[in-house]
Amino acid sequence: MKKNRMFVGRSIRFVMILCLCLGVIGLAGPSPARAEYPEREITLIVPWAAGGGTDLVSRVLADVMKVDLGKPVVVVNKPGGGGLLGFNQIAAAKPDGYTVGIATPSMILQKYSASSYLDWRELAPIAVHNNDPSAFTVKVDAPWKTLKDALNYAKANPMKMRIGNSGPGAIWHIAAAMLGHKLGIQFTHVPYGGGGPAAVATAGGHVEATTVSPAEVATLVKGGKLRILAISDDKRDAMFPDVPTFKEAGVDFSFGTWRCLAAPKATPKEIIARLEQSVHKAVKDPKFVDFMTKNGYGQLFLGAAESAELMAQNEKNFEKVVPGLGLKKN
Repeated sequence: MKKNRMFVGRSIRFVMILCLCLGVIGLAGPSPARAEYPEREITLIVPWAAGGGTDLVSRVLADVMKVDLGKPVVVVNKPGGGGLLGFNQIAAAKPDGYTVGIATPSMILQKYSASSYLDWRELAPIAVHNNDPSAFTVKVDAPWKTLKDALNYAKANPMKMRIGNSGPGAIWHIAAAMLGHKLGIQFTHVPYGGGGPAAVATAGGHVEATTVSPAEVATLVKGGKLRILAISDDKRDAMFPDVPTFKEAGVDFSFGTWRCLAAPKATPKEIIARLEQSVHKAVKDPKFVDFMTKNGYGQLFLGAAESAELMAQNEKNFEKVVPGLGLKKN
């Protein structure tokens, strides 16, 4: 009898301890499931001033992405240092997917033209969503009717063909320099305060040609002041369907400036993948397509891996040409 009471007592104590343990586990509750990203608004840093091409494209992209993500995507302009201020702020942000930004080739070019720069590997590329090619453009009454005509003249007359660009070390300066390097042509590079002024200078006969984007010469082309000989893209421009690509004109050359959504490099892969997916949807959205087409912005989508490959290839290409341009580091 006594043994039975002892057994019962032990059994009761065991059950009580077991219940206590289960109660503690119950209070702690089940492991919370990871919240679905995003839970709150996302900040999109644009390293350029409001009203410029990067800003305008970014705002349309943000508007479309917020519908897919279900949370606001707020554009914040951080101009300064040729984009370096903004690039640095993107890289230094908490890698949680709530601060992203726009990377451009300027980030890579600064390695050769500025006293400080951000290595593109400090960012995690998400998706390229725009690519604006270079357009070899001349005055409407220029003697060259084809790209080959113009380049043959330039090769036979070193330094006589003046090419207007958007500033020393800027992307359209590099476009002409890369073309000259590939073909063994010596151009005289003439800097202006942007693509628009370079186009105006070409229309005024102050330079023989310019290599800025189709969007930047569009008004003067449509106004009968300029003529595009060829566009350095893999396909014809929707705004100028009658203008051949460089390859169609007999010159194997492709060059442009891209815009890429990027995040701090330690951002989790699943967040990068979610944002990449959202950009992919955005570039096919009628609102985005209509804006890009009407304003002459090149349309391209590259995922995270392809975007990183593009940046690495840009770096290799620039390294061959840009250091020899004698750009002053400031």
